[in-house]
Amino acid sequence: MNFIIIITGIAFVIYLYYLYIFWVGLKKTRSAINYKKPSVSVVIAARNEEKTIMKLLTSLVNQSYPIENYEVIIADDDSDDKTASIVQRFSDKWNFVKLLNVTGREEVISPKKNALSQAITQAKGKIILSTDADCMIGKYWIESMVANYPNNDMVIGFSRTKIDSWSQAQFITKFEYFDFLAMFSAAGGSISSGKPFSCSGQNISFKKSAFEEVGGYEKIKHLISGDDVNLMQLIRKTGKKIGLSTSKHSYAYTVPTKNWAELMNQRIRWASNMKWQILLNPEFFFYLISVLLTTIMPFIMLFTHFWIGLTILLVRGFCEYNFLKISMEKFHEDRNRLKFYPIWMLIQPFYMILVSIFSLFNFFKWK
Repeated sequence: MNFIIIITGIAFVIYLYYLYIFWVGLKKTRSAINYKKPSVSVVIAARNEEKTIMKLLTSLVNQSYPIENYEVIIADDDSDDKTASIVQRFSDKWNFVKLLNVTGREEVISPKKNALSQAITQAKGKIILSTDADCMIGKYWIESMVANYPNNDMVIGFSRTKIDSWSQAQFITKFEYFDFLAMFSAAGGSISSGKPFSCSGQNISFKKSAFEEVGGYEKIKHLISGDDVNLMQLIRKTGKKIGLSTSKHSYAYTVPTKNWAELMNQRIRWASNMKWQILLNPEFFFYLISVLLTTIMPFIMLFTHFWIGLTILLVRGFCEYNFLKISMEKFHEDRNRLKFYPIWMLIQPFYMILVSIFSLFNFFKWK
């Protein structure tokens, strides 16, 4: 039992060390300003997105960025709904919107990487921007993301679930919002501190030259997921600079999941990439282990070593709360939502155990 106490204590110290680094990183970030307008290609993989693609395309054709400096490529990944026809209608009206019919879906392990790769191959822009087909972005999205170049080779933007009324939101919606906020706060802190650990494909950009230099998705094409975080690790390993966009104009929003099954499937899919970090970024992998132990073990220790477990929980709660407060200020979020933190903290261990176990065996569905 003493061994468990020692391991948990070491994991907790490691976790607090990284939390401090992330806190310092977020504190020093500033919104970038750059008036240059390099060529941009917005590439989006879409499959059966007829309910959301029109809203996204409407935002993309009404960007503040000069239309002669950007193009939009929608890679339709064998949709069997009206996705392709909707994109084609936009393409008929705006010649910088292009429909790409993806080939070879049944021949690859990762259909999304295949779709994105085909779109990037055709892209003419020096900078690639990407979001998910069910996301929403603002008028200044391209402009504010591009402002972070040319000083970076890859730039990650903030993203979260869209909640119009917090008081009327369902419990699962609040949990999903807070869970993603916590994950992105750590990811954003790691990027801004020079230790890029994670990111989300909901809001991502990179120089096409950087993508080509690492061989695109070739080295990670055998992994069904990870078109975002694993690509970032490949680019990081070449020594290129990865930046964080904190401008509120660069944010992307996604619709909340409908139920717990859908949320768990999404989180398991994301977590399935984590086991590969021992090869791509060992430091990130061991940080994840510290997070896992720090989240789960103190609750177990409440039944074996009550005061030690309680002390760890209280210290963790105090540090995380203040870290998330800084994060919410940086990303212009309503700090009143922090009242949900204790509830999220209590549920997280059970949720994390399930996600961790299922992700080891890739127990998730890909649409």
